[in-house]
Amino acid sequence: MKSHTWTIFLTLLVLLSLALNALLLYVLWNVQSAALVSLTEMRNQLISLSRQPLTMQVHLEQDVPLETTVPISQTMNVPLDFDYPLSTVVNTSFNVPLLGKQEVAIPIETIIPIQYTVAVPLQMEVPISFTYHLKTDLPVQVQPPAELGAQLDSILARLEQSLPLHLLPEGR
Repeated sequence: MKSHTWTIFLTLLVLLSLALNALLLYVLWNVQSAALVSLTEMRNQLISLSRQPLTMQVHLEQDVPLETTVPISQTMNVPLDFDYPLSTVVNTSFNVPLLGKQEVAIPIETIIPIQYTVAVPLQMEVPISFTYHLKTDLPVQVQPPAELGAQLDSILARLEQSLPLHLLPEGR
């Protein structure tokens, strides 16, 4: 009777072991199937993403020193248009026959109109030095190189091929 109990006990252990192995194979099949589906989805997404540029915002905040000299070479025309009042006395002399040299004071009261354009040449160098605080966000687009997408696709394809397909149940 004792040997019969051992036989039943060992048979139950073997059946339990087979059931656990079957459960383990079923779990492995499901994990492998999910991994294969995930890898296929990743490859498809990688193909669609490799065709689109990566767009991101780059925040810039920096002090930019600017220092330069601006040469100015220009001629400015300055128009003059005014009336100059002249009030003076001119002292002069002249020779009169028989009387000799005569001194005369001639008063002058007049307005002189002045209309003239003066060309004033400007030649100078103006130094400019300041610091500009640059604060902006720039949109940046980068097209990933095609080689990078091909390399990642190759790695994912090798992962797909490394899955032991003979373990997969039919229809997957």
